[in-house]
Amino acid sequence: MVGIDTTETAKLPRIAFVTIGQAPRTDVVPEILGMLDRLPVYEEFGALDRLSYGEIARQAAGPEDDTLYTRLADGRHVVLRADFVEERLQALMRRVDQLGYDLVVLITTGVFRPISMRTPFVHGQRALEAWISTLVLGDCQLGVIYPLAQQARTAPFYGTSIQNARSAAAAGGTRSLQEAAKRLESAELILMLSFGHTEAMARRVALIARKPVVTTRRIVAGMMRLHLGALGGANGLGAPTAGAMGGRDLIGRLPPPLHRLTRREEDVLAHVLDGRSNKLIGRALGISHRTVEIHRSRAMAKFGTSSTTELIRWTLMSRGG
Repeated sequence: MVGIDTTETAKLPRIAFVTIGQAPRTDVVPEILGMLDRLPVYEEFGALDRLSYGEIARQAAGPEDDTLYTRLADGRHVVLRADFVEERLQALMRRVDQLGYDLVVLITTGVFRPISMRTPFVHGQRALEAWISTLVLGDCQLGVIYPLAQQARTAPFYGTSIQNARSAAAAGGTRSLQEAAKRLESAELILMLSFGHTEAMARRVALIARKPVVTTRRIVAGMMRLHLGALGGANGLGAPTAGAMGGRDLIGRLPPPLHRLTRREEDVLAHVLDGRSNKLIGRALGISHRTVEIHRSRAMAKFGTSSTTELIRWTLMSRGG
């Protein structure tokens, strides 16, 4: 098992990270862990584990195939037929669901097939959709960076916000990131759609486009904090990680409010800045979604805005993207 070296691991929540490629994802998981409030014990699983490169290469996507882009254990990246990967993923998820984890996290986007789990579950694609529907509202111009140009064909699955967005492709190379950033200079907010996109890449894009940039990793880390927070009291979580940056931290990065926030307004706003819907906030705080909306509106009025997007833009710009 990969995780914290401690004699008290039995008290910590156990997380399973699942990738559509091969485990371990040393390029993704450590950065997500650095965004959490607490360090859990974790293990990693991959849908392509125990397959040779030759077996994987035979499933390369053709021109008309739906595709998934992922990373292998040796660091190589592959573009595969989505149906092949999703079939293996479904079988893996059924197995992991039986292993007694406190939380399962699917670290991939582009998987739209429903996945039924009894274990608490953060679905990377669904978390992304929830963030988009909650935060990218009104006439905000969203820019989206896909890992592959052909993946823009899946845009209708993401809803109106993605369909109306400007898009660009960048797997992560310096030149492709520069080109994508320049293409998206007219966007108000840029979303990097792949788990392969790092926070360092986001900072480079933000510097070029001069716009706030959000990674999928950060969105999923926010959802994980919600689940782990519910487990915290019973599991004796350890000290906060040095890299954690939650919604409550981001409140301190906002301009001073016109009037002091009440404690409940601050609680609600912290969840808002983590990208959570009114329903999820109400569940976390033990209040109705209508009460959440009242506190949310009052808090935003104290900052002189009615736009959640504007609040997010301020916090992202204050930390350099």
